[in-house]
Amino acid sequence: MTEFWAAIVDFFTTYQVLFRILVVIVACLIANWLLRILLSRTVNSFVQGVKRAQDVTHTQELVAGPHLNARAVQRTRTLGTFGRNIINWATVIAAFFLILAQFNINLTAVIASAGFIAAGLAFGAQNVVKDVLNGIFMVFEDQMGVGDLITVGEITGTVEDVGIRVTRVRAFDGTLWFIRNGEVLTLGNVSQGWGKAIIDITVSANEDLEQVERVALESASELLASPQFARRVTGEPEVLGLESVYGDRATIRLTVRTRPEAQYSVQRELRALIKKHFEKQGIQLASEHPRNFGGQQ
Repeated sequence: MTEFWAAIVDFFTTYQVLFRILVVIVACLIANWLLRILLSRTVNSFVQGVKRAQDVTHTQELVAGPHLNARAVQRTRTLGTFGRNIINWATVIAAFFLILAQFNINLTAVIASAGFIAAGLAFGAQNVVKDVLNGIFMVFEDQMGVGDLITVGEITGTVEDVGIRVTRVRAFDGTLWFIRNGEVLTLGNVSQGWGKAIIDITVSANEDLEQVERVALESASELLASPQFARRVTGEPEVLGLESVYGDRATIRLTVRTRPEAQYSVQRELRALIKKHFEKQGIQLASEHPRNFGGQQ
């Protein structure tokens, strides 16, 4: 029995450095896990609290003026994602220095050397530094957030993750785009402020345009009265009048101010209602191509 315990002591004495390194790694992994859980619960608690207070399911349905609660939810999610990236990097760096300490390496010298190395990397890897700095500014200036519908260049999609260096955007066709933060020069955000549903109604120029406008407004009023869309619309429908006349076609424009990102669903539903009401009133929508006049082809 004595020999057994002696063997155990010899083992730990021989491999004590490896054992301490293993303990450091495990401790850093546990710390990373606990911090991520704490951050995730904090973010979810805030988001669910705002939604529960207004009895809604989707962020776009939050009632606030002007949409402060909805934006606060999106910003909280973004900061949570950004915070998870910071936690990952912080725990990796902490583990690295703690492991070096197990080999009795002078950490002061290592940190001083790291400063020179970082300066050299910053000079040689300017694009990486540019990506990181631009990512930090985009997050803290609230240019975009997780869940936002954005357009960057020719890419339009929903932000899934805002990283320190790269932002991930899911396009409508399911493609996941990785966009370097330093390459974002112009960014359009559909999810901030408000949206506007724009419906162009093209009918025969011989139709009674006043009746067309009246039926279109009645369709919009019916949409606004439905519980499904009441929270998505923030303004009254407005007919801007005759938008264009071409051949035997006349186009009237109808607009409705909506909550962010809700304009697309409002447009689709309103078009269907207008078509249904036009059929009841005998109003004919124009054909795709105008008729030719004067025998020209």
